[in-house]
Parts: sequence; structure tokens; C-alpha cells
Amino acid sequence: MKRPLAWRLAFAAAVLVAAVALSHVLARVAGGSAHASMIFRVPAVVLITLACGPAIGLAGLAALAAASAILAPAIGSEPGVADPGGARAAVLSVLIDGAVAWAVCAVLSIAWRRQDTARERMVAALDEQQTVVATLEALLDHAPVGFAFFDRRMRFVRVNGTLARMVGIPAAEHPGRSLADMLPQLAEAVSPGLAQVLATGTVIADVEVEGATPALPGAWRHFLVSYFPVRTHGDAIGLAGMILVEITERKKAEKSVAASEQRYRLLAEALPKMVWTSTCDGTGDYYNRRWSEFTGVRPEGGKTLEWHTFLHPDDQRPAVDAWRACLASGAPFSRECRLRAADGGFRWFLCRAVPVRDDDGRIDRWYGSCTDISEIVAAREMLAHSNEHLERLAVERTAELARANSLLKQEMEDRLRAEAQLRQAQKMEAVGQLTGGIAHDFNNLLTIIIGNLEAAERRVAPEATEIRRFLDYGRQGALRAATLTQRLLAFSRRQPLDPRPTDVNRLVSAMSHMLASALGERVTVETVLAGGLWHTEIDHNQLENAILNLAVNARDAMPGGGKVTIETANAYLDAAYCASHDDLEPGQYVALIVSDTGTGMSEEVRARAFEPFFTTKGPRDGTGLGLSQVYGFVRQSGGHVIIHSKRDQGTTVKLYLPRLDDPSTVEASAPGIERGGRDGRARVLLVDEDADLRALGAAILREAGHEVLEAGDALSALAMLDTGAAPDLLLTDIILGTGMDGLALAEEVKRRRTNIRVLFTTAYAKNAAVRPGWLDARARLLAKPFSQMELVEKVKDILEEPASRGTVLLVEDEPFVALVARQILEDHGFDVTVASHGAAALAHARAAFAQRGPAALALAVVDVGLPDMSGDAVVRELAGIAPQLPVIIATGYGTAELEGEFGGAARIRLMGKPYDGATLRRALQGLGFDIAEE
Repeated sequence: MKRPLAWRLAFAAAVLVAAVALSHVLARVAGGSAHASMIFRVPAVVLITLACGPAIGLAGLAALAAASAILAPAIGSEPGVADPGGARAAVLSVLIDGAVAWAVCAVLSIAWRRQDTARERMVAALDEQQTVVATLEALLDHAPVGFAFFDRRMRFVRVNGTLARMVGIPAAEHPGRSLADMLPQLAEAVSPGLAQVLATGTVIADVEVEGATPALPGAWRHFLVSYFPVRTHGDAIGLAGMILVEITERKKAEKSVAASEQRYRLLAEALPKMVWTSTCDGTGDYYNRRWSEFTGVRPEGGKTLEWHTFLHPDDQRPAVDAWRACLASGAPFSRECRLRAADGGFRWFLCRAVPVRDDDGRIDRWYGSCTDISEIVAAREMLAHSNEHLERLAVERTAELARANSLLKQEMEDRLRAEAQLRQAQKMEAVGQLTGGIAHDFNNLLTIIIGNLEAAERRVAPEATEIRRFLDYGRQGALRAATLTQRLLAFSRRQPLDPRPTDVNRLVSAMSHMLASALGERVTVETVLAGGLWHTEIDHNQLENAILNLAVNARDAMPGGGKVTIETANAYLDAAYCASHDDLEPGQYVALIVSDTGTGMSEEVRARAFEPFFTTKGPRDGTGLGLSQVYGFVRQSGGHVIIHSKRDQGTTVKLYLPRLDDPSTVEASAPGIERGGRDGRARVLLVDEDADLRALGAAILREAGHEVLEAGDALSALAMLDTGAAPDLLLTDIILGTGMDGLALAEEVKRRRTNIRVLFTTAYAKNAAVRPGWLDARARLLAKPFSQMELVEKVKDILEEPASRGTVLLVEDEPFVALVARQILEDHGFDVTVASHGAAALAHARAAFAQRGPAALALAVVDVGLPDMSGDAVVRELAGIAPQLPVIIATGYGTAELEGEFGGAARIRLMGKPYDGATLRRALQGLGFDIAEE
């Protein structure tokens, strides 16, 4: 132990003083001998160096040397001392000896100190080792898991008390014994891990083993085993350690949880409602089969679809906001909303979800369900309407009771008028049935009477004025009888409208300028008019009002401006479509389509759009009668209306108007069909079961210069064809008695002679004959009774009809110019499709050529100044669609700028504006069309 510096200095001083004093006393006793005076000084140096350290010893040696040098002369001058120089030699000798002694003692002191330090460190290390060993022993004995150590022969070296309690064998019985002796049912599962650790030194963690132990022989237990090496000599593996944790209860709990989850899933799949779960953040992770069955969507493996993706667009935002609020607050979620089904429809559901929390109160997951409440909602709405209706009725009834006496008489009068109207309606229905039933025979008789009266009138001498007067009276009476029949038929229908044969394309073209002015500058009006559009019989004024109503509605749906497109097309509605709509007959219709790029309608608004007084506008912005008037007018005219609309995707309204056989419509025929015989004469095959009518018709036609072949039925007519007859015209009655009727005969004759033309006659009213399933509206029809002149003129018109030259795509945005150009082209035998914008024209061309090939269009007439793109750009695009299509480019800016690019092209002609019929004909002739000069 190292003493304090002060003590060591004091000790050294005391030793020095004592040594000097003793040396001086001894020198006096020895008679002043110098060597006697030095005898105590060397031991003093040794004592100080050993006790106080080398540094203080060296200082003490220096102090003694100084003291000896000072005292030596005094000692040497004492009486009796013969040699004072010997004293100085003795001092020097002692000094040298003292230095040697100091050095030896210094080395010894340093060695002792190092030995003391080493001994102290060894004692501390031993204490620390004993502490660590005690700690490890306590940890091993009291650890909650079992420990066992095995030698290289895999025999137990030591086990802790926990493992002994696990296996049911005292710890003292384990050392020296093998696994097979102690744990026979676990040895096979444990031994491979021990062997691997002893062989490779790797650590093996968390290996599940199972089996019985002596502690519980009949119980199957589960353990989690880990292996680790114990290196006893350097890097050599001397022992293998094993940690054993029993997980029997955990395995039981896992099985219980799995069984519980399986029961939950089976229950969820068996429930009639839709069940789902989500994580704490709201992400769905399970949906039962009812979801897939209802939505028709089966997600890919490992993926799920969130329940709110099937919400109705109107319910999407509020439902999702409410769901997120519940996720944030932890409150249960409950909301009524509409979900989309597999068929695209929506049904009402009550969607609920409750959170499940862990032991710390945090939300672990959400369990939700969706219950179909469509019937409840419907009943609730019905009840609400019923309550409102009852309350309204109560108020009204209260007011009525106050006026009961005055209103009773009025009610009786109204009832009488209603009964009169009902009787009138029943009477008119009976008249209609009666006149329709007798029309055929009655009109046949009138035809014979009128025809014979006209023939007699031609054969009476001009001077027989009285006879001619009687014949004229008879003819006028027959005509009045025919008129009476037609009036009875019209009267029975009691149509409140004023239907007239209408060319919808012409009507839309005439309205274009008015619509552009009415809708304002921010709304662009585009028209796409189909070529060869059928005619319809419709109230002209009502149709204009309907188009204007739809256009104004479209404008109101585009407050920031947009585009209104008006299209026409020929359409056919089949039986499947008509079966889902009341009072709609399958057949051919003229489609009028009005589209906009506005805000669109929700599904709820679209479903109620045709209800009277229903409107989404403000109280002063509209009455809500516009669409209901359009709907009533079209349905009353035998047509159909449908709306397609989605929120923020615009609205399209389609009007289907029944097709009409308009005699003024030019029937398209195949190119190359020759006209009738020379000088207007032709060979006519006349088929009619009534011999008198057949004879009359044949006489009239022969008198007009035609060759007539007569047949009383369809088989006789076909037999004539088999014998080589080649008629130019088939004139047949629709009703031919038993067997093949006139329609089937015409089809068969056309199959044999594709160039033949057909004229039908019928004693029924025209509107009764021309209907889907009977006579095609494009067919030519002559209604009975007819005069000789009507028959001759009708046959002449049919024989002189020109062949169609094909379809022209007219791209012109000015409606009046388009109207004039269309009329000129139609007069020369073309069908015309009008487009007011370049993009619409190109879209029509692509669709037409894709469907019908190179014969889809015969010509394109393109104006240079179009609203959306230049006409020359349209011509370039058309060249890519149909490289051989002839094109006429019309420009009001002069043709000089276009000559460089288009002047040398053989299929393109340039035409300045304004142009007339002669200019357009010259352009057509320049493209190779055979157009006669007028």
C-alpha cells in the first residue's frame, strides 16, 4: 500500500536526522574516526529507499552526502586524528556504497510494488469471476426455460431445475446418461440438432418438437428447442447447449384461434348479407361470397376491392367522408347508401361497421356488414308519399267539404261528360274496326265503278251531253264514296296532331341558323345529316318545337359554353328492345339525336326527366314541361324517346320517329338498271285475284302503250317467268287469296330478275298497309280505288326513276348553302350526307368505309372554311381514308392558293363560291360523272 507523500517525507527526514546524530555520536566515541561516523548513513539510505520510494531515497542519499561533507572536516580535526584525508576518502566510499545500495533498493522497491499491483488485480479478477459464476449459476438454476448441456457423445453433462421439472426427472439423475435413456420419445427429434451443433458449431434456433415426457406420460407436449455450441478449449467445441421452451398452451391457443376463425368464416359465408373486415386504417382484407355474387366482380388472388368503390356516384363522397371520420374517432359506422349490382343497377343497403380493440384499447380491426334494405327504402318512400298524399287529401277534403253543396252539381255534370266521352270513344273504335274490315271489298268495288265510268266516258260521243252528264254524276258519286271511306278511317283514329310527310334532314338544315342565334355565341351547333334518310309522317311544327326544346335544355346544361350536335340516322328497333317499352312496335324508324357536352344528369334525375313539372332549375328558370311535351308528342306520333346521360359526361336524347313511305322519296336502285321500254313503253306483269279489276287494269295499261301479262295468283305469275317472260314491272295486289301473297311474290320475282321494278296495290288504307311486318316503307304503293290517270302516271313515274349514283359527303357549315347544294346533288341522283364540321365528316367517312368498303362514298364536296379545321386538311385526311375518292373543294377565297397542292390531281376539282347548279355540274363532269346539261 502506497503511503502519503507527507508521511514519506517526514519518515525520511527522521531517519536522516537519526543517522546523522548516531554517526556523530559514534564518531565521538571512536575518537573521531571518519569511518565510524559513516556507519549509520548507508543503512539510512537503504531504509528510506525501501520505505519511501526511490525518488525520496535518492534525495535522502544526496542529503546524507551533503551532511557528511559538511561534518567530515570537523570530525577530522578532532584531537587524536592523525589523517584528516582518510576521513574524506571514507565519506566518498560511503557515498558510493550508498548509491549502490540505493540502486539495489530502488529495483527491489519497484519489483515489490509491481508484485503488489499484480496481486491486487488477481484478487479483483478472482472476485469478479466468482461473482459471474454465481450469477450464471443463479440464472441457470432459476431461468424460466430449460437448459441442458451435452458432451460430444451426446450425454447429459448438466441440466437446470426448470428442464428437470419439465421432463419430470431430477436434475442429479441426468449427468452421464443419454437422451434415449432419459427422453426416449423426444430423442429422435432432438438428436439431429445436437449432432449438427457439435459437428459445425452453428447455432440452431426455434425448432418445434413434440412428444410425451416422463412427467406426463399420456400427454402430447410441444416444445421450442434451440441449440448452441460451448467452446471449452480455445475454438474447440467441447459441449453442446440446448434451450427448451414449452409451447403446448400456445399451440392449443393457436388451434383454438384457427378453429374460431374457421367458424367465423363459415358463419360469414353462410350469412345472407354481405360481410367484410378491414384493418385499423380502413383497408379491406376480407369480403364474403355475397359480395362477388352481388357485384359480379371477383378480385385477383391476394387482392381485395374496397366496399366504397361500388357506391352510387351521388353517395360516394358523403359515405367515404363519414367512414374516414369513424376511422379517426373510433365511433361505429352506420349509413344507408346505394351499391352497384352486377347488372349495373343500384340497390339500397344499410352499411355498418364496429371496431374491435386490443388489450391496450387500440383499434385492432373493423368488422362490417351491408344489409339489403331496398324494399324497406321503397316502402318508406311509399309511406312518406302516402302520408304526404293523405295529409294533402285531408286538407283538400276539408276545403271540399266546405264547398260540397256547390261542387256536387259540377261533379255530376263532369261525370255525365266523361260518360259521353267514353261512349264516343267506344263508338269511334267500333267505327274504325268496321271501316277497316270493309275497306278491302268496298274499295275494290269503287275501283271497278270508277274505272268503268271513265272508260264509258271516253267512248261516248261528245254530242251526247246528257249521257256524259249522267256518267260524270256517277263518277263524282263514286269519288265521294271513296272520300267518305277515307274520312271514316281518319275520323276513327281521332289524331289531335297534324302529321305531314317530313324530310327531317331538310327541317334540321332549315333550323340550323335559327338554333345558332337562339343558343348564343358560346354554344357551337354541329349537324351530321345521314344520306338516304327515310321520311317520317310527323307534325312539322311540333317536331321543330321538340328540337328547339332539346337544344335550349342542352344550352342550359352548358353554362360555360360547349357543343350541341344534331344527328340523323336510319334505325331499326327489334322485338327484344320493343318488348321492354310499352306501346312500341318493332320496325324501321328515323332517328333524331341531340347531344351536348354539358353537366349531364344523375341516374335519379334521368329516371324522372320526362315527368311533368319535374325540373332541376330554379322556380323562375323553367316549368319542367319541355321534356314531358317532347315525350308526349313523340309517343303520340308512334315513336319513342330515350335519354343517355352521366354526370359530367353530357347528355344524349334520341327520338325515334316511325318511317313513312313518302311517294316523293326517290328509291335508290343499283347502278346500271335500265329504264323501261323505248318511248316509255314497258312489259308489265299484272297480278290480281279479282278478274274484273285485272281486266280493267290490263286495258288501261295497254291503252297507255304497255305490253301486259296477266296472272290471277302468284303461282301463275311465276310460271310465266319460267316460260321466258321478262317483264320490266311487276304490278301486284298485296292480297292474293290463298297461298303466296303479293309481298312474297315480289321477293321471289326480284330474286329471279334483280332489275325488275315493283308496284303494289291494295284496297286497305295506306297507313294500314305500310307498317312493320307487312310492307317495307320504301316500296311503291297505289291505294285503291284509283283512277285510270293515277295508274298510268304511277307506272310512268316508277319506270322513269333514275338509278342512284351513290352517296355524297357534303361538308358545309352554312345551312342555306348546304340546303342548295344538297338539292342540286339529289336532283342528279345522289344520296347526300351533310356534316357541318370537319371532325364529324372524317368520323363518318371512317365508319362508312369500314362498314361498306370502297363503295361507301361516291364523292365528297368540302368547303374550305369550317368551324373546327380547314377544308384542305379534311381533304388530306380523306386521302388517307379513301385514296381514290373524288373530291370537289369549294372556296370563297379564290382557288389560286389551292392550285399548287391540288390543281394537278385528277380526282380533285376546285370550285369557287358562290356557285350555282351549272358550276357544280361542270365540276362533276370534270370528275367523270355523266351529268347532262340542263
